[in-house]
Amino acid sequence: MTRMSISVKNLKEIVDMLGTIVSEVKFKLEPNGISVTAVDPAHVAMISLDIPKNAFSEYDLDAPDEIAVDLDKVKSVIRLASSNDTIVISKDRDKLRFEIGTIIKSIALLDNNSVTTPRVPQINSDDYVILSKSDLEKGLRAAEDVSDAIRLTLTPESFSAKSTSDSDESEMLLPKDMLKDISCSQPIKSSYPLEYLLKLVKSISSNEDIKISFKSDYPLSIEFSFNSETEPISGKFLLAPRMES
Repeated sequence: MTRMSISVKNLKEIVDMLGTIVSEVKFKLEPNGISVTAVDPAHVAMISLDIPKNAFSEYDLDAPDEIAVDLDKVKSVIRLASSNDTIVISKDRDKLRFEIGTIIKSIALLDNNSVTTPRVPQINSDDYVILSKSDLEKGLRAAEDVSDAIRLTLTPESFSAKSTSDSDESEMLLPKDMLKDISCSQPIKSSYPLEYLLKLVKSISSNEDIKISFKSDYPLSIEFSFNSETEPISGKFLLAPRMES
């Protein structure tokens, strides 16, 4: 019988993160853990998560499996729990059963064939910057009321996020000594849809460092991790560029 236990905090972060771009997902269950990849309907943003076996306090799997769920239904279960609770999840035929203290609730699974798992494209760039998630979020929030696009610029000496409109302008500039790491041989710049980027960054609850990789007019990659209690859950956001005329 498939059965696992995970903290409410981690499950909520996983579900909220995926919920920024999709309403239905398919989890791939393997002996060493769970993986999930989702892409928004417009194919602008993609999220990929790897949840290792050790991120669960209990993880029993009879055989590799796939489980497709409606995220809103999972959120309704999470709302019944306290932040320090542990949720026990088990599969019972075509239902997913949740145990939270004295509460037991089951939701219907979706047809696996109705939810596609996108292929993760190979996005490679030698240019990257590592900074705190909170610094990036501040820069994106400052641009929220300026424009619907944000231009990221990376030079060997700095990283910036700038947004402009006919009347207003916002810029976050982080010099090299305020960054955790930087790799850039020559200046690069690219614009991205601000709404998507801000939603994705805000969904990371921890303020740990994140790695941003991109090229000029090239998809953006953000790598991150959370759950430092045991083995980290690792994730990646991919975001298509906003092409400028």
